[in-house]
Amino acid sequence: MSNYTIGVGFSILDDSFSAGKEAAQSAIGKHIGAPKVLIVFGAMRFNHRELLAGISSVAKDIPMVGGTTAGEISSAGFSTGSVVVMSLSNEDLEFVTGIGRNMSSDEAACSGSMANDILSKAAFDPDASLLIFPNGMGGDGLKVLEGLQSVLGKDFEITGGYLGDDERFENTFQYYNGKVYKDAIAGLMVIKKKGFRTGIGVRSGFSSIGNSFTCTSSEGNVVKEFEHTNALDLYKDFLGEERAARLPAVCLEYPFGIIDNNPSNSSEHIFQLRCGLSVDHEKGTISLAASIPEGSEVTLTTASRGDIINGAREAADQAKKSLAGATPQAIIMFSCVGRKLVLGRRIQEEVDAVREIIGLDVPLIGFYTYGEIGPIDKTRKELSSVKFHNETVVLWVLGKE
Repeated sequence: MSNYTIGVGFSILDDSFSAGKEAAQSAIGKHIGAPKVLIVFGAMRFNHRELLAGISSVAKDIPMVGGTTAGEISSAGFSTGSVVVMSLSNEDLEFVTGIGRNMSSDEAACSGSMANDILSKAAFDPDASLLIFPNGMGGDGLKVLEGLQSVLGKDFEITGGYLGDDERFENTFQYYNGKVYKDAIAGLMVIKKKGFRTGIGVRSGFSSIGNSFTCTSSEGNVVKEFEHTNALDLYKDFLGEERAARLPAVCLEYPFGIIDNNPSNSSEHIFQLRCGLSVDHEKGTISLAASIPEGSEVTLTTASRGDIINGAREAADQAKKSLAGATPQAIIMFSCVGRKLVLGRRIQEEVDAVREIIGLDVPLIGFYTYGEIGPIDKTRKELSSVKFHNETVVLWVLGKE
């Protein structure tokens, strides 16, 4: 199509400026005319200002969003220590970027500010799609969603991934219009004028190990009690002595699942995963990437490597189905760092599973995250509201009718 191109670039050059330049040249070189926006994901090893300067030396003032990762994904597959760039352009698509600052001090205010920044540049369109890239160490993921929905409404389509720092769990960087930020949320609104649809797939492959209990005390993203019992003690009891000795790392293998009681089908067990980030043995508390609200019904979950890869396959099937016959044009993949760590040497199989189902020739970019954003199932009204996830793969697919 002469009016529509998508390019993907990739580089592992040692020099930050040169790596950014090479990746941008590779992505933009595939275009007829100038792209409208760039999406950029980079490893922590780079000098990020130099990396973006290298990209901007090619891209000039093309709008840009993205940030640092816990592993990069592109059409070339899984990589580390790399930078990946996707360039997009179409006369029937509008791309609008925005940013919110000081996320860790007030997550809801930050995300609301980012949404309002976008709306100051474009009229509200209820059929648009928002991609967000928050600071991965910025606090409670549920509060981020509350801020976005206070501006955009509960039915607005939102996907995204919390940025990483190569498993250091210290601080992440956000990329926005050629500059490097800390403690921010970058966002990209995709406004579809005609002929385009978006497909979304959200699956984990994790399943309940059978037990269920209630969160009776929590504060923010810190769980204090399950069933009026010290939360960490109860978790240790479920894990057993040998596994509990590996806390907090073992949390990746046994995340909590908040049970979503679906009123339309009470036999269907759906949950949003919550992975423990740290534990306080003295206080008996567990800190999570997002809160478990008091009164929530919770289960313990686990998955084999094969289950995790199958979860990616299911997400790809779901995304393709939600395109309703539209032809896939681009894939953005957000997969949890916990999946990466559990998969180990089999990590490439997750990326391969997605590409085999949606299309080996469809341009792909993504990264391993510290939390994922997306609806459980956009094709079903009762499951279409956006949720925060851990240990999950979220796929955003642009399709042309």
